[in-house]
Amino acid sequence: MASLSSTLGRDTRVLSLIYTGHFMSHYSQLVLPPLFILMQTDYGVSFAALGLVITLINASGALAQIPIGFLVDRWGAKRILIAGLLIKTFAIGAMALTSSYEVLLLLAIIAGLGHAVFHPADYSILMSSIDERRIGKAFSIHTASGTAGTAAGPIAIVLIAEFWDWKTAVLSVALLGAITGIAMILQGNIIQDHVGRKKENKSARKNLGISEGIALLIQPRFLILYLFFLTTATISIGLNAFTVTSLVKLYGTPLVTAGAALTTFATAGVLGVLCGGYIADKTDRHDLVAACAFGLSALVTVFMASTDLHHFVLLSCFAIIGWLLGLVRPARDMMVRAITPEGNAGKVFGFMSTGHLVGGVIVPVLYGWIIDQNEVRWIFWITAILMMIAMLSLFNPARRNGPQAQ
Repeated sequence: MASLSSTLGRDTRVLSLIYTGHFMSHYSQLVLPPLFILMQTDYGVSFAALGLVITLINASGALAQIPIGFLVDRWGAKRILIAGLLIKTFAIGAMALTSSYEVLLLLAIIAGLGHAVFHPADYSILMSSIDERRIGKAFSIHTASGTAGTAAGPIAIVLIAEFWDWKTAVLSVALLGAITGIAMILQGNIIQDHVGRKKENKSARKNLGISEGIALLIQPRFLILYLFFLTTATISIGLNAFTVTSLVKLYGTPLVTAGAALTTFATAGVLGVLCGGYIADKTDRHDLVAACAFGLSALVTVFMASTDLHHFVLLSCFAIIGWLLGLVRPARDMMVRAITPEGNAGKVFGFMSTGHLVGGVIVPVLYGWIIDQNEVRWIFWITAILMMIAMLSLFNPARRNGPQAQ
């Protein structure tokens, strides 16, 4: 990528705005799973049926994300980012106002469409606005902001639900989303993406058309990284969505303590992401960093799956796994950046991030069904297997030897 002239002050303002939106996207994404225990009573449906709500959020986002990535590369990221945030906020708020399960499913689809904008738009803005000397740390803090939203969401939502009810908890998330959207509208003039840069610099490389873009995305090195994204996302979604329910069902953990376990996992993930950003700026062997982290995570997960553990030990295990998985994320983003042609970050990161959403289509119903069958421990065994698949995907020479984009 061409070196960008950018002051630290401007970078900080851009990052603050983008990170706030990314925090909100992850915070709102976890509004429902910690409340499944309470929602099941009101709606009178199974956990698998509630898992379908999360599946639809991720399915609609997965279908929309690649087209949105192409639109970001052609029209720019700012307006698309703000529109997506407001659409998702509307859908989340409406979920608290309906008593119909069928309407809840429709709102889940709308929420997924809004959520689909964040990664294509965010990465396009970051790669076009941030000085290359700080891009590794920018990626890591961007990921950390999302992980921080994941960390804050479960415990805050559960506490609000404990003091009031689950619908109030959902409405509180919508209120925060509305405030974030208004802030982005008022401060959006500082956001720049590659579309604006091309208007100022006619020599900048043009983004690829639809057929050329699709041909780019199906190259082997992109597909191997997509497999890595998919398995990584499946691991995170499974732990984020069903840790609370699994601990309550398997160990009889109190609801607030189970929410604290998920928050511990996510908080450790934030620290891991920040460490991973520092490492990403110090080494080119991002694949080796990610492989080691996944190997160690698999060992800890097998330990949890095969042993009955005290609550304190469980919290420690979730902290270790969270930190190790956090190390992976900046390395993952740097591997994608290395093969992304300039002006095409929207479609490339949009494509890669559908792995997260496709994982979200598969996991919620599957894991909900496993819990309905009283085989909760299998959630941890499946997680360990996926960690090994992710680790092995990094050693494929088709990805490692692919030409680096300049």
